[in-house]
Amino acid sequence: MDYKAANVSKTTRILFPIVITAVTGLFAPSAIELVGFLMFGNLIRECGVLDSLSETAQKVLANLVTIFLGISIATQMTADKFLEWNTLLILLLGLFAFIFDTAGGVLFAKFLNLFLKKKLNPMIGAAGISAFPMSGRIVHALGRKEDPNNFLLMHSIGVNVSGQIASVIAGGLILNFFL
Repeated sequence: MDYKAANVSKTTRILFPIVITAVTGLFAPSAIELVGFLMFGNLIRECGVLDSLSETAQKVLANLVTIFLGISIATQMTADKFLEWNTLLILLLGLFAFIFDTAGGVLFAKFLNLFLKKKLNPMIGAAGISAFPMSGRIVHALGRKEDPNNFLLMHSIGVNVSGQIASVIAGGLILNFFL
């Protein structure tokens, strides 16, 4: 795919997390905590004033939180709690969702290509799942394997981030619907 580098203004980069958080708050209030903290990380990175805090949040703090979260979950994962039908059902539903999202994204891109003059690479549709950032990297690697001049990383990561945000908002909407 063609990639055309473009500069994004600092005002746009600062307004993006604020607008996304506000829109999420209007449509899916129960998802605002997750989207808000995701966008807060973007805001402290883009504002340019909190470089030390931004670097700590991106590296050290993220690793520490991941370790502590993993340890706290692991202490609760005894066989009598984990090996239940409900747990296995959730795992199967997750597997089905990944398969459906990947195939659906590719098929939707192929459907769009029927109507577009400038065709999309259907592999981009596979990057829309919320397995951030792995699916975007895999799509890029597979595209490069097929054609070494094919540069899909920016496109696939952009679609991947959109899928991530959409998943959180959809989850919030579902919670609002059922609760």
